[in-house]
Amino acid sequence: MNRIFALPLLLTVALCHAVIADDSPSSQSKRRTDLNVAIFAYLPDASTAIEKIEDAFEQRHPSIDLDLELWNPYGDEVKDDGLKQIKKFDVIEIDACRIDQLIAGAFGGLDVIPASVRGKPDEYVGGASVLASSDAGKYVVPHWVCGNFLMFWSTNKELLAAESFDDFLKATNPSTRRPLLAAMWGSTGLGEMYADAMIDIHGQKKARDHLLELGRDSDNRVKLDSKALDALKRLASELEPANRSNLAHFYKHSYLFPRKFANSSNAALYGYSERLYYTERELQLSPGKRPPVVAPEKLVVRQFSFGRKSQGTPTWVDAFVIPNGKLAKNKAAICAFLKFVNSDSAYLAFAEPAPDLAPTYLLPAKLAAYKSEPILKKQPLLPKFLQQLDDSFPVTNSKLWKGIRTAGSKVKKHLNPE
Repeated sequence: MNRIFALPLLLTVALCHAVIADDSPSSQSKRRTDLNVAIFAYLPDASTAIEKIEDAFEQRHPSIDLDLELWNPYGDEVKDDGLKQIKKFDVIEIDACRIDQLIAGAFGGLDVIPASVRGKPDEYVGGASVLASSDAGKYVVPHWVCGNFLMFWSTNKELLAAESFDDFLKATNPSTRRPLLAAMWGSTGLGEMYADAMIDIHGQKKARDHLLELGRDSDNRVKLDSKALDALKRLASELEPANRSNLAHFYKHSYLFPRKFANSSNAALYGYSERLYYTERELQLSPGKRPPVVAPEKLVVRQFSFGRKSQGTPTWVDAFVIPNGKLAKNKAAICAFLKFVNSDSAYLAFAEPAPDLAPTYLLPAKLAAYKSEPILKKQPLLPKFLQQLDDSFPVTNSKLWKGIRTAGSKVKKHLNPE
């Protein structure tokens, strides 16, 4: 899961207000300002959502022509992780774990974002707050947070009573038709699970040190932790047969497990919050059902525990950044977009691509979104995820990210999926 001055601050603020003040009907006859923004690729009903987001922004700022483009800098067909492509955009959304590489000057570097635009740390949640508080904070505007969570129906009494990893495995025994639905393939996904197991078994400090060591392991000498590896093997052995299939690409099959989850009151779903989009799409097929379908009292959301209890789950932050030199050329339009993108209007456009479609259940980085009645009306389960983000394990630098991917590659060799 993926996934952001030359002029004084006072002039920056003035230009931001100028965009808002100048968007009168008389100004529309002037040449519109082009603004090119890259949005990270994974977004349910992406084409519909992008059109809605562009319309919402341009209604507020008619003098700016916003062009959103989906991109995936991590695809196998993209060289150099696609990061060199950032020069074609005014603003890009990217996993914050790569921000330190860009700040360091690689691929042209980044522009500093004015403090009045990027927000304050206490305005954000979980890892987004950590990122905003870090040295990288002045280069980014956090947008989404994400991570793997355990979701199950509140009628599942066995899982409600489960406290430890052993309890959980007993409660999801596939032989008793209590399926565990989890995707265990791909280096990053397996790496996240391994990191989660390390945190729960050994604590966050030891997990971080071990993952950083794996990231520096150019000679392939660092061994996986035996207890964490054993936990993943046990988890894999408890998956129902369909989960052990070596599917070609995770995102192309995002709907598979959520559809099974929607149709089984005894199932447990382990994955990103966006999986609920496909769960809702399945449930809304019932006559008379309109989204949102799943009410807060019907679903339990927890951090997954690989030990006696969860000590934190790895979380990622998607953030917007500005490639070096773009701010000086297009400052007013960039400033207007970054102010807009964390507003209720923008989050609603992302959350509900169309009135008859399920909510996306992407998790906003801005705390205010979890208290907004219009947003909660569309995504009523948001507060349940917010409760799980406070003690998460944010992945916000490339060295830690590299260690997680290395761990995932090593784990893959031990699982031997069918």
